[in-house]
Amino acid sequence: MRLILLLIIPVLLLTSCNGKKKRLQSDKGLKVRFEIRNLQKKLGDCDDQNGDCAQIDLVYPFVTEGVSSVKKAINDSILAFLIQNLVFEEYEGILSEANLKMVADSFLLEWKKAHHDKRDESASSGWEVSVTGEVGLHTPKVASVSLGSYSYAGGAHPNSFVAILNFNLKTGATLDWPDFITDINGLKKLAEKKFKEARELPNKADLNEEGYFWDEPFALPANFELQEEGIYFWYNPYEAAAYAQGPTDFLIPYSELGKLVRKDVIF
Repeated sequence: MRLILLLIIPVLLLTSCNGKKKRLQSDKGLKVRFEIRNLQKKLGDCDDQNGDCAQIDLVYPFVTEGVSSVKKAINDSILAFLIQNLVFEEYEGILSEANLKMVADSFLLEWKKAHHDKRDESASSGWEVSVTGEVGLHTPKVASVSLGSYSYAGGAHPNSFVAILNFNLKTGATLDWPDFITDINGLKKLAEKKFKEARELPNKADLNEEGYFWDEPFALPANFELQEEGIYFWYNPYEAAAYAQGPTDFLIPYSELGKLVRKDVIF
């Protein structure tokens, strides 16, 4: 059902940063506990070589212990991501695992309807949504969750991307750059240098002329991961360049970030 290259993308999306990641082994002082959950559903003959089926495979972290309001805020963020992968428009319903299952069933039934409509060719090669999630850095103050997604429900090609959520464990809110960076412009300058290195471009290269950022100024990525040794930057396909260029990622160690980052927010 998938192109050979895209078969490995969800794995690469997560292992790209996991290979650099060191985990904090001690759980002393941690007030939030995660467990990995799985939701698998399929409809049709998924063993058929023509991929005559629809299938869903979601592996995701879920908070099982913690202050009620924090637990709900974190789980709602994760559920919102999972559900949005299964719907064709903005989801405005209640966020719960029960509704996640209902939405998954609706996705399968939508494929069945399209599959039996001979005018709709989008279901001829099968539909699929796969999400692989895990918890990275987990300190008493923050937890980072990576969610790698692969989806196909018709169209020119499947979509693969990563969402990285860094949670403030006091409130359950997701952290954004201003929450722990002291100088955004200073970070942009350093990150642009690292971006060019990751893309093997000269330091003096003009990113717009090289085909990046759609004639717009350099920007920090929407997704980043707080890690034990530094900050991991992840640009999804389409975010900084055309889909064919793939993602761009790099790590900036705290030793290079210096006073640009407030480590007291993280550790």
